[in-house]
Amino acid sequence: MMYKVIERKDPRNLEAQGKYYGFIVNMSAIGIEEIATRISSTCTVTRHDCLAVLSALQEQIIYALQEGKRVHLGDLGCFRTVANGMGSTTAEDYNPSFFTRLRVCFIPNVKLKNAVALDNKAFSFERIDFAGTAQGDGTEGTI
Repeated sequence: MMYKVIERKDPRNLEAQGKYYGFIVNMSAIGIEEIATRISSTCTVTRHDCLAVLSALQEQIIYALQEGKRVHLGDLGCFRTVANGMGSTTAEDYNPSFFTRLRVCFIPNVKLKNAVALDNKAFSFERIDFAGTAQGDGTEGTI
């Protein structure tokens, strides 16, 4: 996993010395086509069948969230819809016009949390600088 270090200033005190924080650099993304290919290479299901199921899963997650349901995806976690909005002085006065935004919240399951925990030996970290060169080993990377 690649990371870079960035200085951040405290927005409450812009005159203070900034602190440096590590940020994970996501070098690329994986899409539904690649996931279908990976799944089909580990079992007897064809890539097209995997792609059809994954596409249907996407649609059903959206429909369920629109219906106000939570969507539990086994060891991954669950999706749910949450609302942001303004307050009302009385409960009787509150109506849907007070909502300002809906968003999707994902809550990872314990198995997923453990899979991406810092003590998981599957991870190794490599620092890259702003020019895209990994520090220490001389290899080139892209940001």
